[in-house]
Amino acid sequence: MNLRKSLRLLPLVAVLPLTGCIQDSASYVLPGKDHAVTLVRNQTWFWLDTFDLEVIALRLPECNGGITVEAVPLEEKISFYKAPDEYPEPIFLLQTDKRLYAISTQSCQVQLFKETPANLGEKLGQFYEKDGKFQFVADKKAG
Repeated sequence: MNLRKSLRLLPLVAVLPLTGCIQDSASYVLPGKDHAVTLVRNQTWFWLDTFDLEVIALRLPECNGGITVEAVPLEEKISFYKAPDEYPEPIFLLQTDKRLYAISTQSCQVQLFKETPANLGEKLGQFYEKDGKFQFVADKKAG
């Protein structure tokens, strides 16, 4: 192969490491409110079997806040709960792997629970890839 043909293949070779990477999102929108919990998946390298997850609490236009959850397994189904009313403000719980996060759309904060509470509340559904798309899938019992 001569040099000219090799140089034509250079853009293809440069793009190959990016193929198979993931960057997508899914949201749970609170009924009747301008509040949402959005998850953004980012997989930087195609050979990884994990992704980083941006967990974002939105209350537009006032605020949005979040946290990055690192190294979530690709096949992970991320459970989503409406926490019991015993907390000082309404919160949601996001459970991934062995980690649990509290999400408040009222104060626009996301934080890691140090210990899992005994009662997670009502399971609303799960975030996962279904039919080739990352999405929130509501629990049939929720509502």
